[in-house]
Amino acid sequence: MDGDSLMSRINIVLDASKYDMFELCECRYNYRYNLNIVSPERFAPLDRGTLVHLGCETYYQSLKSGAPYDYAVNSSLSKIREAGVINTELDTATITRIVDVMEEYFDYWRVADQQFQIVEVEKPFMYQLYQDESVSIYMSGKIDLVISDNRYTNMPIDHKSYDRSYEVGRMSNQFKNYCVATESNYLIVDKIGFQKTLKPHEKFIRTPLTYDPILLEEWKRNIIYVVLNKYLQCIATGYWPMNETSCDKFNRRCEYY
Repeated sequence: MDGDSLMSRINIVLDASKYDMFELCECRYNYRYNLNIVSPERFAPLDRGTLVHLGCETYYQSLKSGAPYDYAVNSSLSKIREAGVINTELDTATITRIVDVMEEYFDYWRVADQQFQIVEVEKPFMYQLYQDESVSIYMSGKIDLVISDNRYTNMPIDHKSYDRSYEVGRMSNQFKNYCVATESNYLIVDKIGFQKTLKPHEKFIRTPLTYDPILLEEWKRNIIYVVLNKYLQCIATGYWPMNETSCDKFNRRCEYY
């Protein structure tokens, strides 16, 4: 292949959120990611989920570096308090509640967490999904935690805070993307519950998911088909059609309504 062909190849980089948005509504995707039309708010405050992820990142990074359990916990809780006060608009009671739940979470999983090897914490990735003479497709993302133990190697873990119990589904594009990136057929959804009436074993649940290689290959083919037949068409024509059924979905109105 000559140099001109290489220079003319279109490089497309998507993550699970962008792909979800495009499938939901091409017009909405265009507003958000191409035109960068965002809310006029001057600052989008960090929410509870972000503080939970920050706490987990600090805790598991400390354990990975060999720090004692107490040091890892105290560092995490201090980071949550500091970020909650400085970088969010959450009230003191909410921040205190997050700290209490995370301390309870760390204690509940203390023994289990010391039985596996922490491979990566908040690991960014990008891999090539497809390439031909005219286009290259890359998938990217960031995985909360990657571990190995006596049964699994490079298994991704995704932290999810929640208030109401829900069933974890396997069809998430995010989960499949993580599995392909780590070359793993297994993933754990780490559910961190904030219910005050439930005991630790009822709200701190690690749900294992299994992905057959055939299912992951089908997922890859789906993305390639969508990009080659829909995404590139939008780019070529400059027309990003609106999906009216997504203007009001799941009792939530689109921000561009």
